[in-house]
Order: sequence, then structure tokens, then C-alpha cells
Amino acid sequence: MVGSHFVERASLRVAAADLADPSQLGLRVERFSLVDLTHPEPAAALVHSAAEPAVVNFAARTDVDPVERERSWAGDRPGGAWTVNALAPQSIAAACRASGKYFVQISTDFVFDGTNGPYDESAPRSPFSEKISWYGWTKSEGERLSGDADPGRAVVRISYPYRAVFSPKQDFARWMVGAYRKGTLPPLYANQQITPTWVPDVTRVVEELLRRRLPGVFHVASPEVTTPFEFGRELLLRTEGATPKLEAGSLALPRPGSGVAPRPIRGGLRSLRSLELGVRLTSWRTGIEHLAVGDEGHP
Repeated sequence: MVGSHFVERASLRVAAADLADPSQLGLRVERFSLVDLTHPEPAAALVHSAAEPAVVNFAARTDVDPVERERSWAGDRPGGAWTVNALAPQSIAAACRASGKYFVQISTDFVFDGTNGPYDESAPRSPFSEKISWYGWTKSEGERLSGDADPGRAVVRISYPYRAVFSPKQDFARWMVGAYRKGTLPPLYANQQITPTWVPDVTRVVEELLRRRLPGVFHVASPEVTTPFEFGRELLLRTEGATPKLEAGSLALPRPGSGVAPRPIRGGLRSLRSLELGVRLTSWRTGIEHLAVGDEGHP
């Protein structure tokens, strides 16, 4: 959902490595290679052999509740999320460093436990606990392991990404619209602090990083904080043309072992370094305006 926008809109020639050929989605790339990140070694070999000077890893296991059920496997059977989200970035980063390529790893605000957000780029990742999801922990370890393997790599953290047009997968904004129209929208959290990421902003920041080859952590998120309830009310007002009837809910930490992933309650990102790149990030209200008319803009 995020990487496809980069392929569509970036002003760069892009080769793709994935489980499926991007041409099936109507995306045009210079070259396609079949790669399965549950086996990181072939991905590393592709990095070594590729002519391109940089690698961006948009891939991840992101279905947080199914991934949460892998938490009990840690140790002897770490599971697919650990391999894809932690070990694969480590292997790719090592291959990039060995071959002189620049590496960008896409990450998430779920590396924080959501007790003291919004978090800027200098905030330390949260230690492992029941407050951080297994998804968040695998992504956090992907950041750490890739940084150990290649200190020159960049990490781009995003938060609740959404875009106007992408049929193969729903984001949380378009899910809200679809569920509301079906009459199945559950209560939306009024106590959860979020900073949704307008996907075109990610393309802009990554493209700028590829030009400058800067190391370190960069956040890409709305400069204004909101809640799912406030976001949903504004979104549905724009898309449905009338004040929606919504029920407010309250997010709490799930019972350990329930298989439900904890979400950051007081989360969100402060994006200081992206501003240093000269990229003006999109507020959540402006993003909703673009989404409502199907406009994703041009980087």
C-alpha cells in the first residue's frame, strides 16, 4: 500500500522485488525479481547482484492481531513476523553495506509503547513488555539489527498510513468509510492519540533521502494529533456529506495472552527531521480533504 505509491509517483527508475509482480496492479517497474522474505538469504543475494545504488524495504508483516499470536513462539520458533520484520532487514542491511548501497527501512510508531507520545526521532524505542505488541517489537528489532549491520542506513517511521486510491488493500481510513456505509462501524476510540500518515508524504521523504543518502531516523506523520473518533467524524463528514452518527469507544490494554495486540494509547510521532529535509508534511485534516476527492497529489 505504501510501496506501490512510491512506484507510481517517485521520479526515479525503480526495480521491484516482491512475492507478486507489480504489473498485476498496473504498476510499471524496470525489472521484477521474485523474493520471499521468510528466506532472507536470497534477498541479500539479490541486493549484492543488483545494479541499483539503493534499496528501500517497504515489506513487513503488519496484521497486528495475527502477528500477536506469534509472541508465544519467541525462542525456538520465532515465527514469520520475526523473520520478515527483524531478520530480513538485518540481512538486507548487511548486503547493502557490503555492496556500497544505501538502505532505507520503513518502520512504525508501534516501536513505542504509547505511554508518553507523540515521540520525536530522538526518543528511545520502548523496551520489551506487555505494553508493546509483538508486531511492534519485531519492527523495533528490525531497526536495531539493521542499524548494527549498516550504521549508514535510514529508518522512516510512519503511523496509521492512509491514501485516497488503492483497491488491493484497505487502510484504516477507507475501512472506516466502507464499514460506515455497511452499518458495521464499531465504536471509534476517543482516548487514543494518533498522528496518521498521508502516504504521498512517505514517497516525498524517501525520495529526498535517496538523493541525500542520509543516515538515522526520520518520522513521517501528521503534524497535528488526533484520535480515531475525531478523525472518523471529520472523514465521514467529508465523504458522506452529513454529520455522521458515531459511537465513541475507549482503548485499553488487552489481557496478556488474549491474542489481541496492544496498541499505543498515547502514541503518535513528531516529525522534526523530515522538516529539515524541506518536506512539508500533511495534516490529518488536509489529508482527509485529499482523500475525499480521490487526489493523492504529485511528489
